[in-house]
Amino acid sequence: MTNVLLSRRSLLAGATLGVAAAGALAWRRYDLGGRLFNPLTADRFGLPPVPGLTDATGQPISGFSAADIAGKALFLNTFASWCPQCREEHQALLDFARSGAIIYGVAALDDPANTLEFLRAHGNPFTRVGVDRNGWLNRALGARGVPASFVLAPAPRIAFQHFGPITLAELQAKVPPALRAGA
Repeated sequence: MTNVLLSRRSLLAGATLGVAAAGALAWRRYDLGGRLFNPLTADRFGLPPVPGLTDATGQPISGFSAADIAGKALFLNTFASWCPQCREEHQALLDFARSGAIIYGVAALDDPANTLEFLRAHGNPFTRVGVDRNGWLNRALGARGVPASFVLAPAPRIAFQHFGPITLAELQAKVPPALRAGA
């Protein structure tokens, strides 16, 4: 009788551990913590500016909030100074901005001092840059990492999204039509 009881307890303990392990994997795989406990949503956020970041005239570049972009069609790029893929796409963003594109930047998962150093060293393609140290807005928009690019048209509706580095050809082909469609 004790062998049967021990066997049942072992089976029950093993099943409990299996369910707990599967739950932990699902929690991580589907980013349930970020989804359930994210204080930001695409229609309710505020991102402070990168301290010390200025434009070519020396004027501070401001951060932005959901209220600043509500109802507007705009292109938004999330990046981090430490991210190799972000560095890879940076020249394309600079060229796109030089062609007249207005780009909002989100410095996600990064130290603002590193963001400032990166943008000063490599150029700043962004009209406004907000700091999102925890990546909450990135997650609210559906991205799990950087870089990620979005056309919000009209904000907060996502009309276009691209995860990973984006090329100048992709920017020129995809962003303007998505902006026009949402304007």
